[in-house]
Amino acid sequence: STHPELHSKIAYQKCFVTNLSGTQSKSNFSSDPFGHGTDVSGIAAADLGNGLGFAGAGGNAVIYGYRVFPTPDDNCANDGSSDPQCRADDADIVSAINDAVTQHVNVINLSLGGDTCASGVDPDPLEGDAIANAIAANIVVVAAAGNSSSPGSIAGVQAPACDTGVIAVGATGLADGQPNGDGNSGGSATSPFEYLASYSSAGSPGASLNSAAAWGIVAPGGDPTSAEDADNFHWIENLWTSTPYQSSPSDENFVGECTDDYPNETGTTPPVDCRTEIAGTSMSSPHVAGAAALILSVKPSYQSPAAMKQLLCQTADDIGDPHEGCGRLNIYRAMAQALADPSPRELLGSDV
Repeated sequence: STHPELHSKIAYQKCFVTNLSGTQSKSNFSSDPFGHGTDVSGIAAADLGNGLGFAGAGGNAVIYGYRVFPTPDDNCANDGSSDPQCRADDADIVSAINDAVTQHVNVINLSLGGDTCASGVDPDPLEGDAIANAIAANIVVVAAAGNSSSPGSIAGVQAPACDTGVIAVGATGLADGQPNGDGNSGGSATSPFEYLASYSSAGSPGASLNSAAAWGIVAPGGDPTSAEDADNFHWIENLWTSTPYQSSPSDENFVGECTDDYPNETGTTPPVDCRTEIAGTSMSSPHVAGAAALILSVKPSYQSPAAMKQLLCQTADDIGDPHEGCGRLNIYRAMAQALADPSPRELLGSDV
């Protein structure tokens, strides 16, 4: 909440964290010792025109920030850790969703996930009810599809992304001729192409491209080979927490880079931007949530989960992947259609 890219955008904060004894604490302050929430918030709505770092997909949208994860320990630096400090309690997720409904937010982003659904029904009935209440309130709910797949296989969409009415978001990676998470080196530096990232969960191909009946939509999420992948195009680069968890002053498990964005330019002064390279459907989801917020800022008539999904799907790009859902998000085309632009530039063959 004190990050220079976010502090002016945060209009409301709430923290719900249940400890190991089952007691839920509540506060109006949402610190982020892990960095994941800061990154997601930055993708969705980092400040604009401040000469620093990044611009969020949501333009001037404000952020209602909710913290539902406990303070991590170093075990949480490893994906798949069973340490309870690395997981959110379902009761806290439900509390945050219900509070967001009470606050009349326009869009909810959920960059988290768990088990798969049965016919659109959340395996956790309390979470399912909270999601259903948000949908009934015409809140656009966007959620990460999950990171359950491995190269050559596709795992089903995880809850809450698989809940009825939620816009599920899978992740794309970029094939640019260098080995990526899929283990191939397709494409080239001059002719790269997007594909469903090796880890991204997805639904059955089912419905055709640009159909809102598809399991969901995809957006950039990155697909590195490992933490040592030096190809920046295999990652999503964005904000990181300015207050990371540290078990000791030398602990760097949760420390992103925090240096001047433009060190070679004259006249640059602090505050500097903290950032990291990261990958996942957690990063894809706020691209879509930010797009929805941007569209709603100029066209409130799309304040409907169904109408928003239909718009985003109708204007999505075909990346030629059988598991791309209704296609890859194209915010420009979605905005052009929402505003009934009679001659959007890209359709005239011009550069956008």
